[in-house]
Amino acid sequence: MLLQVRQRCAAESSRATARRDREVQRLRDELDRCRAELSRQLDKRAGSGGGGSLDAAERTRLLQKVAEITAAKRRVEETLRSAVDTDRQKADEIRRLNDQCRTEVARVSKEANVEIRRLVSKARIIGLRPNLCFLFSRQYLKLVRCIYE
Repeated sequence: MLLQVRQRCAAESSRATARRDREVQRLRDELDRCRAELSRQLDKRAGSGGGGSLDAAERTRLLQKVAEITAAKRRVEETLRSAVDTDRQKADEIRRLNDQCRTEVARVSKEANVEIRRLVSKARIIGLRPNLCFLFSRQYLKLVRCIYE
């Protein structure tokens, strides 16, 4: 069960990280395209000798688009940081639960061994054959392993 939770968490984290990475890359590409477009427009205006500057409305539009893309990039990066933090917390919780489970299994196994030894001693006292005692103890250990795995 713990392994399934760990696998599900890893898969979810992987998908979220991949999705965020694609979004960040898309925004970076769009930002680069806008910058290139702005640069081309500036070069075109400067080269044509038509006043040496962009039309005020077009320049404002391009600058606004660059600002929007930059803001979107920041939001996506913040979301990515949040997802990574959440993933880190889930991983810590899984490690803690894994340690707890291992401790509990060790405790139960130790108690089972003590109980088996006690039952085998008691069986020998009442006269059961030793090989039957061994068979009972193996079946008991299998039962304990099935319960706690």
